[in-house]
Amino acid sequence: MSFRIATFNLENLYARFDFLGHVGRMQRVLGAYAIRDRREYEAARMSFEAMASDDMRQLTALAIAATRADILCVQEVDSAEALDLFYEAYLKPVLQQAFAAATKHMDAAERAAAAPNFYYAHRHVGSGNDSRGIDVGVLARRPFKATSHAALTYDFIADAPLDWTALAPLRGQRVFKRDCLMVETKIDGAPLTLFVCHFKSMQPSSEDSDGRAKTLDARLAEVWAVRRLIERRFGTGTPAANWAVCGDFNDYLSLDGAPVRHSALAPLFADGFSVNVVERLPLDERWTSYDPEADAHVQLDYICLSPALAAANPGALPEIERRGLAWRVPRIADGPRFPRIGWDRPKASDHCPLTIELTAP
Repeated sequence: MSFRIATFNLENLYARFDFLGHVGRMQRVLGAYAIRDRREYEAARMSFEAMASDDMRQLTALAIAATRADILCVQEVDSAEALDLFYEAYLKPVLQQAFAAATKHMDAAERAAAAPNFYYAHRHVGSGNDSRGIDVGVLARRPFKATSHAALTYDFIADAPLDWTALAPLRGQRVFKRDCLMVETKIDGAPLTLFVCHFKSMQPSSEDSDGRAKTLDARLAEVWAVRRLIERRFGTGTPAANWAVCGDFNDYLSLDGAPVRHSALAPLFADGFSVNVVERLPLDERWTSYDPEADAHVQLDYICLSPALAAANPGALPEIERRGLAWRVPRIADGPRFPRIGWDRPKASDHCPLTIELTAP
């Protein structure tokens, strides 16, 4: 039996209004209007955000539904409540329509048996370390067990080949900037373990600094921690086990199709530890996000398979759903989009859902 895994950064899926920092940067401007009074601004901002969020989340739901994923790994969710609200108000109606169209000629018993293949009855969001409260989570059609590793510190990777001089101020602190959520389930009796991640962002600390370089050591530590978790979980059987690492890794191996010399992600692929399924695509298709400031198309989102899972699915190609991206993305300027996509907003996200269909050995 085949199954579909997807990963998607939902871009700030909040159930709360959070204007910290943003208010100052926007100087209390909404659309073309400046609002001087703070309380008036905040009331108007809530209405503005609610309307904008409604458009965006309808598009996010369409992008998710297009993956037809059995297990969906998500990033940038602020709570289980936020995910449940989004599911009930936006995603479930899209799934209901697909279910109705696919089963309208079935009897009641057949419809009931088919329903679990359409809906995400099982959902979980961890409580991670991000200061903005954006966490990682999972939606699935079948039951699973989720284990957080948000409490792990740098001591867990004390033997990793890192620049410990640069990391000295962080010793004793938590290694994951959000979390590494371990998700365990079974596919037709075969065990499957997913490690859901959202690594340290590449945002620079100042406008004139190289954000990717400045944050590389912290991100590299997270990558080593994931590798150590997998090695601890499976021991000598690591290459033969069914596992995958999924999520927004906030780093890339190539820039607009040209390989880069240094990447924090290298330990995941060294010695054939895992397989980046996006590398099965042509060079100019290996991207899941567009950076307008650098005018660059990069892969930030990954599904990395264990050697056994990759070998069992040699012809499986990943699918990158780009219809939810803004019209401003140049490489697909004339490509298809979901209804109501804007030049910059609304959009489904600033990332693309990444999906692959597999069988579990």
